[in-house]
Amino acid sequence: MKSLHASSPLARSIREWPAIRLIAVISFFGQLYFFVPVITPYLLQRNLTIAEIAGLQTALLLTQLVMELPTGVVADRLGHAWSYRLALATLVTGEVVFLFSRDYPAFLAAQIVTGTGYAFASGSVDALIYESLPEGDRTSGMQRARGLIGAATHAASVVAYSIGGVITASLTIPRMTVTIAMGIGALSIATLLSLLLRERPRLPHVTQMASMGLIRQAWSVVRSNRAVQRLLLLSLATNAFGAHLLVFYQQYFLDTGVPGVWFGLALSLGSIVAIAAQLYAWRLSAALGNGRALGIATILPGLLYLAMAAGTHPALAVGLFIVQWGAIHLAGPLFSGLFNAHLPDEARATSLSLINALVTVYIGSMGLLLGWLAGRSLPAAFALIGIVVIGGSLLIRSDEGEGAQVHADR
Repeated sequence: MKSLHASSPLARSIREWPAIRLIAVISFFGQLYFFVPVITPYLLQRNLTIAEIAGLQTALLLTQLVMELPTGVVADRLGHAWSYRLALATLVTGEVVFLFSRDYPAFLAAQIVTGTGYAFASGSVDALIYESLPEGDRTSGMQRARGLIGAATHAASVVAYSIGGVITASLTIPRMTVTIAMGIGALSIATLLSLLLRERPRLPHVTQMASMGLIRQAWSVVRSNRAVQRLLLLSLATNAFGAHLLVFYQQYFLDTGVPGVWFGLALSLGSIVAIAAQLYAWRLSAALGNGRALGIATILPGLLYLAMAAGTHPALAVGLFIVQWGAIHLAGPLFSGLFNAHLPDEARATSLSLINALVTVYIGSMGLLLGWLAGRSLPAAFALIGIVVIGGSLLIRSDEGEGAQVHADR
């Protein structure tokens, strides 16, 4: 690989790329988690119990929740590009700790570091993308940019899951360790590439704004801006169940008699559908308007959840999951463009972090209810999600052109 030293011809060439393209490439390398398909067998072979593995996921979620606002403030004070670099460097550190962990406390420390990295990224990336867009219809531009970057991350998942699955077919510790090391290498490349990102100069009143002032302004936006409140409620009701589906689909396949070979293959095929959904979501909005586009993007997954609750044939189960995994990612770029249109520049990352924290609390709370219900009846859990999604989409109406408006503070 050619040198990425800042003065090298390759580095100068990459530095001239549009920010969106560079972030998409960084996102691709940052999403190459080759070990994900075998993470549970790996931890079991490291003598962790299922309860401890579940505890690691809880620790990751709680860390991200606790660190959302502090990292959002750092992003608005330090700069969104530097915050993104910190996110990637922290994620590399978390993976290195994970690689050398041999007991539960060490794995727990790795999750805490990783959760902090995710928190750094959650507000800074969208803020960096939005502010790199030219003046004009930034809502549509953000939807298009977020779709491209989302497609890049899903493409990385397809590559990583496929390669990782082949390497770890024997489920031995040495093979699984290789995939962890490969992920560290990919994240390191993403971190190096992030050094070539350029950010627009920040105004002095933005960089000098007090931390509590940023938090107060972010809270004021969420508390008083009706458009943001409506979008947040709609997102919570319709667009917050992807993490649960990733857990439930494996049991769904077992219950319907799907052959084991389809567990990873279906997720890869679903990621390909998600790539198309994210790439072309902005076209749906451009053709139909924001309100109708959001209506389709939020109701469709609800209908598919109801179909999954009723579907019992193996082939149908696989087909429904593949389509559903793509459908639940259709709304992401639309929400991203609409949210950012109403957030103030000086507290953008902090506002996004606050919104992400509220979503994390909701996801965790719903996870407890859905986990309890799925343990008794998985079809009932899918049916409940479908009803909540469809009901939320129908009841929480967004104005047709709200995303094109600009918040009064901007």
